[in-house]
Amino acid sequence: MSSCERDFGDINEPWDNRVYAAKIPELYNGIASSMQEGGRGLFSSFLYQNTQLAANYASSGYRLDNTVGGIWENYYFALTDFRKALDLIDETPDAQSYTNVRAMLTTLMAFKTLRATTWFGDIPYSEAGKAYLGAEYYTPLYDGQEAIFSAALADLKWAVDNFSDAADQVSLGAYETLLHGDLSQWTKLANSLRLRYALVMYEKNPTAANAVISEVINQPMLEPDEYMGIDPTLLGMELNRGPSFRGNAYVRLGSTMWGAMSSNNAVDGSGIFDLRAKIFFEPNSDGQWKPFPQNPPNGTAAETDNGTGGNDPYAEARLTTWEPTGQYLYSPLNVYYVNDRTFPDLLITGSEVSFLKAEVYNRGIGGVTANAATAQQFYEDGITSSVKFWHKLANGSGIWAVGKPAAEPSASDLEAMLSNPAVAYSANPADALAQIYKQEWIALFHQPFDAWTLKRRTGNATPNVPLAGTDETADLNRLTYPTAENTSNHDNWVAATGGTDDQAKKPWFMP
Repeated sequence: MSSCERDFGDINEPWDNRVYAAKIPELYNGIASSMQEGGRGLFSSFLYQNTQLAANYASSGYRLDNTVGGIWENYYFALTDFRKALDLIDETPDAQSYTNVRAMLTTLMAFKTLRATTWFGDIPYSEAGKAYLGAEYYTPLYDGQEAIFSAALADLKWAVDNFSDAADQVSLGAYETLLHGDLSQWTKLANSLRLRYALVMYEKNPTAANAVISEVINQPMLEPDEYMGIDPTLLGMELNRGPSFRGNAYVRLGSTMWGAMSSNNAVDGSGIFDLRAKIFFEPNSDGQWKPFPQNPPNGTAAETDNGTGGNDPYAEARLTTWEPTGQYLYSPLNVYYVNDRTFPDLLITGSEVSFLKAEVYNRGIGGVTANAATAQQFYEDGITSSVKFWHKLANGSGIWAVGKPAAEPSASDLEAMLSNPAVAYSANPADALAQIYKQEWIALFHQPFDAWTLKRRTGNATPNVPLAGTDETADLNRLTYPTAENTSNHDNWVAATGGTDDQAKKPWFMP
């Protein structure tokens, strides 16, 4: 064994023995880039079926515990970068000039933290992301979700209160790839998130939620036609969602969404009144609109498997031929929607903010007096902006050839949709609230994680039918922790789970 290094000293040396020092701009940009959508196997296999935005005609080949590791690591790698970036700012002689950078970082991490806890429940937080400081931080305790919400919402408020237009503030320049240093947009983002997550926790802590809502409701937030997200066209990149719908992902138009978009079951699509239906979905291989039953009864005709014998409606070959590849009985998602690589990953939209405001004015919460007319205006703003957003995106798609929509819906088509009996705002507040949730749910089609949060925080008030008890998504109230967490942080994992990691356990925010 001693001979292993004989005459090999130079070979055993690292080829490039460099030490890299973390820097604030790079750490910021790393966190910003981590805002991209993750867990794509999750949304196609579990979240579309659970939220009933679409339907799965067969059980997925993915296991839930095998699909959560990536988004868990995404959060904790970013949290570590965030802690390190704040340390570097504190060590800088002119730390005060980094106030805006600190506020941007704080906004992003508060957002990521609120997303992570709504997905998993209790998570390591206050002691997490500090392993670089020593072994005592290798196994962090789990924080309770209520405490995490309180801390993250306080962080968002701090950010809003501290964005500064002072001349001494450091600019990240080209490293600020998300909002390009536009402080008004950063303020809108933070305020919009405060409203979203105040409503997420409303049923469990109305006092704290009301305080946030009353403070933010008249502050700058996203306008109906604005959105924030990772836009690949601005970053010279692609976002490939196609693989999420192939192989072990068995996704089709579901009967629940079909009922929300069409007034009847005519296979020629003559009952469709929602102007987004033909952007999100398309007919089956026989040219018929046929949804898969969300909870299929005995005798339901089986669908052909993706890729089996060429029966793949999402195959990229269809982008040039359009002709169906094989036979599929049920309406798939639109092949262009699935395969376009220029559609942004959305963080939050003005459409969603409009629906959140409609809910506030419908319910009369957060110190706001209930006002049906104001609620209706925000409700219609939310629908209109969502429809226009998807028309514009689809029309601008470089791959969309067959059935490409106009850049904007006609005024008459939009009016017909808004006046449809299924859409027209009800004079009954309870029915109107159900309509708000329904239209917000549809508008979140491209954001299944957020639709899942809406479904859970409203006590299943979004459109749904009871799923079979054998459906693997029927009791999906939270994501289970990655299996590695049980190994690397076992004692704290046991304390958080009781030794059984149960997806049916309700997180704190759920009523």
